[in-house]
Amino acid sequence: MALRALTSEQITVDATSGGVSLTASNIVAAQTVRAVCTLEQAQIRYQTDIPADSTITAGGTEGSPLLEVGQTVTIYGSDDMKNVRFIRTGGTSGLLQVIYEGVGN
Repeated sequence: MALRALTSEQITVDATSGGVSLTASNIVAAQTVRAVCTLEQAQIRYQTDIPADSTITAGGTEGSPLLEVGQTVTIYGSDDMKNVRFIRTGGTSGLLQVIYEGVGN
């Protein structure tokens, strides 16, 4: 099954407490298979499986990996796409280009 781009968005990743999420309306469970996220500005952290008693932090104490400018991370599955959070690591907000891919009309 070939995937195709369904929609896209640009997300500013700032220092919002608890992190910034993908836009829920872009994640259609029956169609959206993955979100391809490419960082264009400023280092950020991301996490899909944040424990209930924790939150994503700029310092990464919860174990969130770094994403550097020019790198891409692909988030698979509607649960992970709905749960993923992003946060900047420094004083400059990140700029994330997201392409949602899947099946459909």
